[in-house]
Amino acid sequence: MAMTGLIHTPAARIRVRSLGTTQAELGWLLWPPLIFFVFALGLPMIALLTQSFETGGAAYPGMFSVPTFADSLLRTIIMAVVVTILTTILGGAYSLAIAASPTALRIALLGALLLSLWTSVMVRSFGWMLLELPKGAIYWFLGIFGLADEPIELYQTTIGMYPAMVAIMLPFAVLPIMSSLQSIDNEQLNAARIFGAGPMLTFRAVTWPQIVPSLLAGGVLVFVMSLGFYVTPLLLGGPANMTISGVINSQMNQANRPELGAAMSILLVGGTILVYLVADRLFKVSEKWG
Repeated sequence: MAMTGLIHTPAARIRVRSLGTTQAELGWLLWPPLIFFVFALGLPMIALLTQSFETGGAAYPGMFSVPTFADSLLRTIIMAVVVTILTTILGGAYSLAIAASPTALRIALLGALLLSLWTSVMVRSFGWMLLELPKGAIYWFLGIFGLADEPIELYQTTIGMYPAMVAIMLPFAVLPIMSSLQSIDNEQLNAARIFGAGPMLTFRAVTWPQIVPSLLAGGVLVFVMSLGFYVTPLLLGGPANMTISGVINSQMNQANRPELGAAMSILLVGGTILVYLVADRLFKVSEKWG
């Protein structure tokens, strides 16, 4: 009878999650991240929204009258697209190199990637600045082989931003792809070899379909982060190649127009959220992000 009563107990009363926690316990576990989200993102967004309406909403049409706004917005989007494409291609190649390398080389490649990830963005940007100065490390290296007679014109140019941006964003493209490569069943690869498939056919038929979602997830992550990048474009691109983040900073701290800076920030955040929602709907990128 006791067993029968247990079997017929309503499911809602004995519901247990796959992780071994009840529904009530799971609710308590969700409170800390929700509170952190409210204080870390919700309150700043409310403050920005309030500040953008200090002039009655005139800041939203008014930001398009800022001479540098339209150019910086277009420059930011182009930069994010180019950096995403280059980073995704290089990230895919780097991930495959890690997976296919001997143990010693794999450890070295992974260590270099993690060292880059753990190093401050400011430090890495200054390092690239020292490389790209007219008579910096690149000029010195080319001069050894007699390839540089004049100072190179790379520092504070649009092209000069891209190598540094790709290097900084590379770990965010590599790590999702590495996760997919590690999850590939070796039996599938062995079966492809047994049936006579060469390396290229095995990659195209087995490996490629399984890493495409991770490539897309990494690309979306790189794109949305590139939209708001500030330090590297400012140091390496200079005032003539200012991105939208630089224009927001100038409106906040130099032009004394915080309402315009707040309106631009809301536009940038809204655009980023829209990109994520569309990408998640089309490619299910959130499933690859955990």
